[in-house]
Amino acid sequence: MTPVGEQTAQAGENALVTSTTIRFVRDNPKVPTTKRSDWTFSIDWAATTKVAAACVLAVALFVLLKRNAQEVKWSSTSGTIQGTRIVADRALQTKWGGQLTWKAEYSVAYAVASREYAIWADSGIRSESEDGVRLALPRSLPSCRVRYKPETPGISIADCR
Repeated sequence: MTPVGEQTAQAGENALVTSTTIRFVRDNPKVPTTKRSDWTFSIDWAATTKVAAACVLAVALFVLLKRNAQEVKWSSTSGTIQGTRIVADRALQTKWGGQLTWKAEYSVAYAVASREYAIWADSGIRSESEDGVRLALPRSLPSCRVRYKPETPGISIADCR
């Protein structure tokens, strides 16, 4: 910006400014214009960040699922119930005394590669008394399915419901 039109009056040896007018002129130099190429583009950084975060999340989820699929390869076989037991399930302490619930468990035998294994499995039967559990046990024992890790068949889960 350039000041234009300054008037001064001189009286003797001292210079006295009597009136000052300042005009602001906008310089508009002629800048050569360049044509935009067909290859120019602009980037929306917020959208780009969201897409990048979604891609990272998708890759992490894929890796996690792939890793778990390789680790948790369980085989299954049939099991035979060898016996039952009634054990305490939960104990609840109140102001008026304790309350105990009971459950039945099955001893399940199964074989993997000609080797015998056994596991205790929850029957799903519960009651507030041992006699209640004993009465709820079925007369004919259900069939059991046993899932086990092929590397360590002793680690297993039995379902006899």
